[in-house]
Amino acid sequence: MNKKRKNGDFLKNKTKDRLIFALIKLTQGKSLDEITISDLAETAKINRGTFYLTYDDFNDFILSIEHNLLNGFNKKLVHEFIDCGLGEGMKEIFQYIYDNISLFKIFIDDEVFNKRFEQSINEFIKKYNHFTITLPIEYSRALLLNSTISIIKIWILESNPRSVQEITEIFYKTRTMSPVNFVSSNK
Repeated sequence: MNKKRKNGDFLKNKTKDRLIFALIKLTQGKSLDEITISDLAETAKINRGTFYLTYDDFNDFILSIEHNLLNGFNKKLVHEFIDCGLGEGMKEIFQYIYDNISLFKIFIDDEVFNKRFEQSINEFIKKYNHFTITLPIEYSRALLLNSTISIIKIWILESNPRSVQEITEIFYKTRTMSPVNFVSSNK
């Protein structure tokens, strides 16, 4: 790769990083629907033309972020679980989410992102988990999927998210305890 191309890629990545930082900053006061390219460009301290050198439009920008976020998650999910065995890699997966928590917080309520996120976890569950015959398999998969998604969503949306270590411990506890253990009688 020649030096000119390397510089171009570096500048493009720097622009992307600035735009992502601007998006995070802007979503602290506005919804995604209220943010304009002008808002992004002004906050990122770039001109609108620079935005259009990298993205076709605002939707292309958002889809690019979602795509990269989910690809990174999928790579972590498969790599950590296959290398470490079921459950052992969760700390690394939670670390990835934590490192990108501002972006997950923006997209976690987006219906399309949510479906893709759940699909990633569901596909992994189907491919790499073997269930006992205690429950019909579709119920076991649903229980595992929904509890995992719920834990991640609650954590992402906390105003002060717990540490990776703490959320990992919570996750593991939910895997070894029955729901009956979570509730006490009022008697």
